[in-house]
Amino acid sequence: MRRSPFLILTASAVLALSACGSGGGDEFCSVLTDDSATAATAFAPLIPGMNSAADAQARLDLVTSAEEHVPEDLKSDFFTWKGYLETAAQTLDSDPNAVLAKGSSPEVSAAGESLADFYTGTCLG
Repeated sequence: MRRSPFLILTASAVLALSACGSGGGDEFCSVLTDDSATAATAFAPLIPGMNSAADAQARLDLVTSAEEHVPEDLKSDFFTWKGYLETAAQTLDSDPNAVLAKGSSPEVSAAGESLADFYTGTCLG
């Protein structure tokens, strides 16, 4: 069966456009990649003694700036991670053990992994 080049191009364009409109994360990625130095560590757990509350605040500021563009399927993980960063920004210097414990919790760890995978696989991929 012979296929028309026009038909193939049209089908490809429709698929490409549907990917853009389905919450592919273009705007989310754009916000993150505008500050690639912070984004590189934004979804990694903070390490007391190596990171400070100021580091947590920088990550929180970046994450907050991307909030309105979070893809629907990442929202739960995003808000879990944002809550962790809020706690870290407020308490990392005064209660590092609490931040370490929260960052090591299964829920927060899974959220960070999910967001990091999206960032590296979709935004950088």
